[in-house]
Amino acid sequence: MPGIWNVLLLAGDALLYFVVLAALLRARTRIGLGAFFCALGVMHFLETYLAAILYVSLPFGIVTSPGSTVLFTGKLMMLLLLYIREDAVVVRQPIYGLLFGNVLLFALAFVMRQHTLVALAPGRAADFAFLNEMGALMVWGTAILFFDCIIIILMYERSRSWFGDRVFPRIALCGAFVLTFDQFAFFSGLHMLTGAGLPVLIGGWLAKMAPS
Repeated sequence: MPGIWNVLLLAGDALLYFVVLAALLRARTRIGLGAFFCALGVMHFLETYLAAILYVSLPFGIVTSPGSTVLFTGKLMMLLLLYIREDAVVVRQPIYGLLFGNVLLFALAFVMRQHTLVALAPGRAADFAFLNEMGALMVWGTAILFFDCIIIILMYERSRSWFGDRVFPRIALCGAFVLTFDQFAFFSGLHMLTGAGLPVLIGGWLAKMAPS
């Protein structure tokens, strides 16, 4: 069944993402945090691109995007692990980098569309409208991520009084709460820019709750 196959593929995506990013985070004492930050930054464009146009069907009529379910969820959890291993000052560094980089992308796309273009081949003209849409979504998503990280860090610290030093229940609770907030916040921007409907909101939320 296509739905089951898509679930297996999403699980494989998540496993690959976690193994590679966790290895880079673990190796930070030997190679520094730059490799970890660069990997997060590179995946940010793919994450937003997939969340804007690529959706798959899961069992029970759920529709979701690997960009949202796997890549964004994984990024948020990796940033929480970074906070646990380091501190809030370190966590802010990749978020600031993503935010300024996305604003720069948006500004450069606006300037570059003023060029007089020459088509490389028929049907190969630059799609600046798409680039502007992607830039706007990336800026919006990174702005939300800033608040996501503040909320998840505060919740993680507060949850110590509920779960003590049991890390996994604290991570699961914080992840579920913040991913719910993010799903509604990001969907509002996605709906305005692409016209995405309620099945995207509901299906994406259900898919995010499964790994949480």
